[in-house]
This record gives sequence, structure tokens and C-alpha cells, in this order.
Amino acid sequence: MNLWETYEKVDKHLNEKLLTIPPYPSVSGKRVQELLASLENPDPAWGGLDGEILRMVKNPWQRAYQIEYRFKPTIIFNDFMKVIESATYDLMIGNYICSYLSLVPVVEAILRKWSNEKSNEIKSINKKGDFDREIFEENLVKYLNEKNNELHTNIEFQKWISNQIKYFDFMIREVFYLSFNASQEGVKKEFNRNRTLHLLDNIEDVEVLRDNTTRIFLLLDIIAELYLSLDEELYNNTFFADCEDNIDFNLRWKIYLKNAMESINMTDMTIINIAFLQQDKKHLSDEQKQKFIEQKEYQIQFIKSKNR
Repeated sequence: MNLWETYEKVDKHLNEKLLTIPPYPSVSGKRVQELLASLENPDPAWGGLDGEILRMVKNPWQRAYQIEYRFKPTIIFNDFMKVIESATYDLMIGNYICSYLSLVPVVEAILRKWSNEKSNEIKSINKKGDFDREIFEENLVKYLNEKNNELHTNIEFQKWISNQIKYFDFMIREVFYLSFNASQEGVKKEFNRNRTLHLLDNIEDVEVLRDNTTRIFLLLDIIAELYLSLDEELYNNTFFADCEDNIDFNLRWKIYLKNAMESINMTDMTIINIAFLQQDKKHLSDEQKQKFIEQKEYQIQFIKSKNR
């Protein structure tokens, strides 16, 4: 198989899990081959191919990169960066409920911003004069495909963007905004905007929440990628950015990395998870809870003594 055949084989499997190969600079031909190997010879301990993608998306370095070089330059994200910053931090500490519920409305808010920006080029208004996501999404996909087809000088880039457009169209049209009746089972039930916002559905399983939080970050990554692709100079300046001396990038990365590493151990968020959020899976005895109470009291007193 050539590179794109391999890419499509991997991506076909990922789409069934509502995932895709992320639009990151690290996705080289070699990386695509590694992902194929994870598909054909999965390691259950690491979650196979799905686990590889989920780890790529929530990697602390990658999340810092996405904020600094993809989200911030994407103007339609600007009004929502405080939410995204907070949700990213919550992802790193394992507070998936707050991260996911914060990001679900961000998707539509960003699409509305995009429709306002392109109101003279992309139709998004229904007969009542109100924003209609379905109208905008349909016309946005057509617009993006037309713009992408104009890039006759770079066939590889066209193929790259075409794959992102297909994933965006699939997720928005066939998954994320499905009605209650159309999303009654499987992964499409779990990752659904209407069930989340109106029913607070599928927030009881920590592992499902973790993966859905990662999915929504991936969806935002794709939206940013598509927006930036419309400006070749801006796209290249961000895609090939040198992070090493960027102080904001490095500050985010170190904060994310530190908290992600701590979350492996018994952090306060971990205690809350096993004491109150996962009572059906991991149970803390009253004796264990008492020990944590004593530990927290010691920590509180230590902080007080330092502040005197």
C-alpha cells in the first residue's frame, strides 16, 4: 500500500470509533505506518490503535502546541479561549466532567462565529432569519472543498485537507448533533451534544468521559486546521512554528505535563474520583477516607504555617 492507502485504511477503522488521524506536524509517513501496525497487531494493554490516537490528542506537549499555534491564530476561537484554557487544564488533572461539559457548547459557538465572519460567502440563515447549523454546515463543507480544489500546486496538501473536511462533515452531520431518537446506542449515543446538554447523559462513566473529552479536543483541532488552511501564509507560519523559545507555549506545556504526571498518583482529583464519582468500581473504606482527611488536615496546617 502507498501512503494514502495506508492512511485511509487506518482512518476507516478510526471513524468507527469517532476518531481520525490527528492533523499534527508529527504525522509523518513513518507515523502512519506505526499506526497501521497498531491496527494490525494491537497491544490490548495500550488500547491498540484507538489508544495511540487518544494519547496523541491529549499529550501535554500537543495540547500546548494546539493552543499556541492553532487555536490562538484561529480568530473564531478567540472569544472562547478562556473556556478552552480551563478545559485543557481540567483534562490534565482528570476532571473530565468539567472539561467535557465546558467544551460541548464551544463547538456550536465557534461555528456561529465562523458563519458571521463568512456571512457574505456562506449561507447559514433559515427562512426565519435565524442561524441554522445544518444549513451552515452543508454550505461550509461545499465552500471548504471548493477552496481546497483551487490549490492545484500542492496535491498532497489537498489530500490532507480533504481528509479533515470529510471527518468534520461526518462528525457534525452524522454524530455530534444527532437527535435523541437517532442516537440511542453505541458510541454515537455517548458522544452527542443533545444528550449531553439536555439530559446530562453519559457523564457517569469516567472512561467514556475521558475519551469523549479527547474526541471533542480532536474535533476542535480539525476545525482550527480547516480555518487556517484558508490562509496559506498563516497556515505555514503556524504549522511549521519553532516552539523552543516560545515562553507561553513552554509555560503551558510544563503545567500540563506536571499535572498529567501527578494524576497518575493519588491527587485530590483522584481521591474525588474514587471516593465519590466511581463508587461502583473502586470503593474507599471509611478507614481509608479518614486517612485522607488526616492527610489533608496536615497539608492545610502546613500551608497555614508557611503563610504566617
